[in-house]
Amino acid sequence: MAVLEATGPGEEILLTSLIAQCSQHLSSFEARNLALSAWALAKMGLSTDKTWCRLWADAVMARLPAFETRDMTNVIWAFATVHWRDERFLTRFCKEVEVKAENYSPQDIGNTLWALATLSWKNEAALTAISKRCFDTAVTFDQQNLSISLWSYATLGYKTMNLFHHMTQIITERIKTFACQGIANVVWALAKFQFQQKCLLMTIAEEAPPRLDDFDPQHMSILAWAYATLEFPNRPLLTALCQAAVRKMQIFNAQHMANMTWAMATLAHKDGRYLQVLAEKAMEQVSSFNPQECSNLVWAFALLTFRNDELLQALSIRSQEIVSEFIPQNLGNTAWAYNRLGYRDERLMQCLVREAAGRLHECSGQEVLDLIESISTGGYETSVQGPEWQRLTQWAGEKFEAVRRCVVASSEMPLTLRKLSDFDRALAVQDYRDHLSSFSLVGLGFTYTCQMLELLGIQLLQGPEREAWQRTAQEAANAIAGTGNQSDMSKNAEAQEGLKVCRTVCVYRFSLHSPQLGSRSAGPMAVTSGPANDDHQLGLFAATLKHHRGGDGEFQALQACARASMDLGCQPIGAPPLDGSAVEGELWLHVSEVPCLSCVGAMAQFRKVFPDVALRLSFNLGRQPSQEKGAQAEMDSRPQLRGRSFG
Repeated sequence: MAVLEATGPGEEILLTSLIAQCSQHLSSFEARNLALSAWALAKMGLSTDKTWCRLWADAVMARLPAFETRDMTNVIWAFATVHWRDERFLTRFCKEVEVKAENYSPQDIGNTLWALATLSWKNEAALTAISKRCFDTAVTFDQQNLSISLWSYATLGYKTMNLFHHMTQIITERIKTFACQGIANVVWALAKFQFQQKCLLMTIAEEAPPRLDDFDPQHMSILAWAYATLEFPNRPLLTALCQAAVRKMQIFNAQHMANMTWAMATLAHKDGRYLQVLAEKAMEQVSSFNPQECSNLVWAFALLTFRNDELLQALSIRSQEIVSEFIPQNLGNTAWAYNRLGYRDERLMQCLVREAAGRLHECSGQEVLDLIESISTGGYETSVQGPEWQRLTQWAGEKFEAVRRCVVASSEMPLTLRKLSDFDRALAVQDYRDHLSSFSLVGLGFTYTCQMLELLGIQLLQGPEREAWQRTAQEAANAIAGTGNQSDMSKNAEAQEGLKVCRTVCVYRFSLHSPQLGSRSAGPMAVTSGPANDDHQLGLFAATLKHHRGGDGEFQALQACARASMDLGCQPIGAPPLDGSAVEGELWLHVSEVPCLSCVGAMAQFRKVFPDVALRLSFNLGRQPSQEKGAQAEMDSRPQLRGRSFG
């Protein structure tokens, strides 16, 4: 029966008649016949009229205990293939999976997991049972079962690290046997789980380039997206991806272009030929771009400092046409990108301001600050004057004031810890972190950050003094070996070279003196962002804004200065007179991007703990605006697996 396909009216009529006849005798079907007939109906593509699914599901449930595992797998595969999702059936089916999982074959496991993922049905008990069987038999899986299983777990959000380590070790050994789809599935799953399996990623980066002509655009864009999401910038792989994309650009669609270019920008990989060919192709399709594609593409162009005025104009027109469909993050990123590229477009900015003002209730804050920053620094304020702009600036001003009150009040927090028990200290620190993260901001933007720092008594360097310090800082940054980060040492040379571009860099120098304790000085020294290193006795506390900020370069610099005071015999948050007030001096910082809100808070703490140590600071605009995970090139474009047909 599966030889037929429901491709025309005649075939539909024949199949409908066949289903009607079968349905009269379903009660007499053996389990194998029920399973194979369901498989055949799905295989024929009969997905428009799904009334047969209810009939077969009821018949299957009536005798499910008699089904062998491969028959169960055929049935769930069939329903997933036609996207028929029934809660009652799935609940009953998963209970049977719990009972029989220990008998599942690798093919049963792969296809059952695929079906549950396709139907978005996450049953913890069934998944636990399957996962145990998966762990025990994974060494017998072929490449397709391995990749489908890993993809399915990621799609369902079911994470069990022992199993993943086991599976990825096997995959690493066998990656040469994997098809392009399988490789795409694997890296997509790793990225969805933020599981940076370095050995596997390095192996794929070595194996994939010679085979990229066999990858279709979706596979290539997924590969690039995954490495960017995992912050694993292997230069030879990225170069090979760009070259392969140039050869295949005629079959790229808007999503492929946006996601691939987003990845290249995130990893600071600029390939001029790729960008030029992509711009030409994008011009052909721009009228059909969706909001995410418009926003991600211009955001990527801005990061890569690639300006194509014809395409920017077309993207602006398209963005204005569909602006009502933009999520708030698209509004902020689009404004930021056009401003960073120096492409002046008053109509676009007016449109973005109107839309944002009408949807403030949807905004978390970051997107509004990015928009206001772009309008202010781009010289658009006269063009956007009116009630909408006034509403945005009033809203941002209120947000800024709330943040200011929090930062100022919390700056005293380290000094209050002296009198608290360890338990109460932990609560106080967590309260601070929760309060700061409640603003839904990563940073305040250049203008508001400058205002905040000046209010905190931090000197922002200007003129010749700033220029001289920046030159010194650049020399120190250029001397960094590798990424300057010990945690990256296990990555290969290409990955380290890429990360060196992506890491935030902070250069610092300090000199401390105490009449009782002596002197200490250091620098200029360069540090790069990396893993957090909490050391609460220093009186400095980082928050979690997208990720834990204790590894940010400027936070590390503040910690280094505080540790130097301890080397002198001072206890920063200890009892007077040998607390932080026992030392005087200065700390100079230069940061490669605008300090985040957590680092601003840490500077406020530093000023309170070390009131006689002057803070002098300069920073660049940086290479990117803040962005939430939802505004990433979030691969909704997850690999489109259809499962295998089997009988």
